[in-house]
Amino acid sequence: KCPVCQDFFTEPVTLQCGHDFCLTCIQAVWETDESTNGPFFCPECQIFLP
Repeated sequence: KCPVCQDFFTEPVTLQCGHDFCLTCIQAVWETDESTNGPFFCPECQIFLP
């Protein structure tokens, strides 16, 4: 299940850190972050992604 929406994955994506999210969920997390141009991070482990 997606850790953001707590539902089954819809268009699942795996980040470089190995955590999985729905495509729309991770896009929503990144769009609400102050830095829309990056660096992006994983909301599960807080690791910044290239």
